[in-house]
Amino acid sequence: MIKINEIFHSIQGETSWVGWPTVFVRTSGCNLRCRYCDTTYAYYEGGPRSVESIIVEIQTHGAKYVCITGGEPLLQPDIHILMRNLCDLGYKVSLETGGSLDCTTVDKRVKKIIDVKTPDSGAADSFNVKKPPIQSRFFHCQQRIQIRDLF
Repeated sequence: MIKINEIFHSIQGETSWVGWPTVFVRTSGCNLRCRYCDTTYAYYEGGPRSVESIIVEIQTHGAKYVCITGGEPLLQPDIHILMRNLCDLGYKVSLETGGSLDCTTVDKRVKKIIDVKTPDSGAADSFNVKKPPIQSRFFHCQQRIQIRDLF
């Protein structure tokens, strides 16, 4: 069972797969509390779903790209089964993770998108450096703009 916050179809707006029709699978729960988090509703909201029922719902959307996101997906032990099964079914799969948990056991076919937490996130010391990520995202949280810089 995996605690799922939501499953929805949209267009990928980030990473090297930007523009792809995508099924997003948002898990519930996160071990970090980043100041700039835009999905705080995923901390607790959601309910348990079987891997099979998640795959059935994904198949209804017709997209061949699935983005596993959260919260923090790696908190859910069965997420590995879901990602492996999706890859076996021919889906392109990416995993968006906060970088605090070990991702060396993630199926090699899954593209790992690791959000490296900057100092302004409030979770800067959370990064797990066991294995380098395939792709990383850095969010610049604080920027001072001088009026003279705008003209």
